[in-house]
Amino acid sequence: MMTELDQISNQNHLQLIKAMIPHLPAGRQKTISMLVKIIELQNVQNFYRPDSRNLHACGTPEQEAQDPLDILADIRNYCEENERELIDQILQAVSMMELYSILQEGGEN
Repeated sequence: MMTELDQISNQNHLQLIKAMIPHLPAGRQKTISMLVKIIELQNVQNFYRPDSRNLHACGTPEQEAQDPLDILADIRNYCEENERELIDQILQAVSMMELYSILQEGGEN
């Protein structure tokens, strides 16, 4: 799974070139790998030109603050199993605290 930044930097079919690198002669692998990384950096630099759009979550206005829970949910997609379990525990704990807060507010009325 690729992040939005990966999609920006890996334009121009760079994934195909990356897949070919292990099949190249050993002496060429380093050179081609370095060229691919240079092209990726150029793609990111071009994306952040002053006249271009900036990277932000889909459907989220650029200036709006992000919900930390949404950020955790996005990060979870790129984690290993034990890290996903930790994030799940954090998300569950936050949900329980929110529910507790709602219940307490309802009891005060």
